[in-house]
Amino acid sequence: MLNKVLSTVMAVIMIFSVNTGSAVVNEELPNYIPVSDSEAESREADVIQNPTVEKVVPAEKEEENEEESKRTIDPDKPMIALTFDDGPSKYTPEILDTLKNNNSSATFFVLGQEADKYKDTVKLIIEEGSEVGNHTYNHKDLTKLSDEEISNQILSTEGSIYDSSGYVSSLVRPPYGASNATLNKKISRPIIKWSVDTRDWQSRDAQKVTIHVLNTVKDGDIVLMHDIYKSTADASKIFIPKLVEMGYQLVTISELAEYRGLPLTAGQQYYNMPK
Repeated sequence: MLNKVLSTVMAVIMIFSVNTGSAVVNEELPNYIPVSDSEAESREADVIQNPTVEKVVPAEKEEENEEESKRTIDPDKPMIALTFDDGPSKYTPEILDTLKNNNSSATFFVLGQEADKYKDTVKLIIEEGSEVGNHTYNHKDLTKLSDEEISNQILSTEGSIYDSSGYVSSLVRPPYGASNATLNKKISRPIIKWSVDTRDWQSRDAQKVTIHVLNTVKDGDIVLMHDIYKSTADASKIFIPKLVEMGYQLVTISELAEYRGLPLTAGQQYYNMPK
């Protein structure tokens, strides 16, 4: 009788030991899922049949793509300079995208107070091959200011542009286009005006702006617009590719002057640059 009891006790101890060991194994490998030999063979075959392959672009092809993306300007073909005032704004990147997609550039005459708000956009303008000009700090009529105030308007905006992008701006467009020979000499920068006024600030209508641009521009024109209006950004998506299709090269003010062999002189004002 005693032997039977001892045998029973020993059996219970052995079962308890086996279960305890199993519990420890499962705790250490909670994510372990047994895989049969047939499943392992199937997975290995799938890896062989469906390997992960990274697409490698030859260096020569990358160089070709870079060459294709570079802007080239033909001095014998017609060109115009699109200009945008009063920004940057939340709409400026849309215009930059349209320019980039059409291998084109423009000049943005920024306000210093807006450049301070949209530092990344000022930097983006330069990075994407366009140009930044000075439109004063807060759009004051320079003809009504003192010499000191004029200097502050110009220099503070140049500082804002430089702080945002590291770019040194050399072109000025006085607000409202208001200037005279005396003021131009005080500013002592090339004064950029325009030959085509879209009056986008008045219509706020993308279709009207588009029609005006397409029906008016000619070689060497400087076109005035404002990148603070959604309607102008929308219009640019239509007339920019259309102008390119018509054979126009869309260039910056500095590029237009360079390819027309026209030096930009401090104190002088420019409305257009035809051949």
